[in-house]
Amino acid sequence: MQAENVLSGRFRVHAVIGDSMEPALRGGRDYALVSPVTSYSGEGIYLIDTGLGVDLFRVTSTFDGVGGLCLSKENQRYRSQSISREQFNETVLGIVVADIKPRDERFLGEMVQ
Repeated sequence: MQAENVLSGRFRVHAVIGDSMEPALRGGRDYALVSPVTSYSGEGIYLIDTGLGVDLFRVTSTFDGVGGLCLSKENQRYRSQSISREQFNETVLGIVVADIKPRDERFLGEMVQ
């Protein structure tokens, strides 16, 4: 992947918050590189507008014959939920294309200041 693709306006960096996606993504430490989508593009981790904010969910097909989808978290303490493909398409913001796991967070703090 060329560096200019990552630095382009096509992608968005989303900070992982909370423990719902652990152990795959660590809240307060990791980031997700998100590419905008407006519909279901296959199984993966998606950024979704929940109405109370935006959050990351693992999305899979429920194979229910009507296109239903299952939204789940990596952390098993959280319950999964089923939604229609239409509901999903109305609330999806993007799909995670890469995980960003900082090696030395000291330098990130300096860049923000």
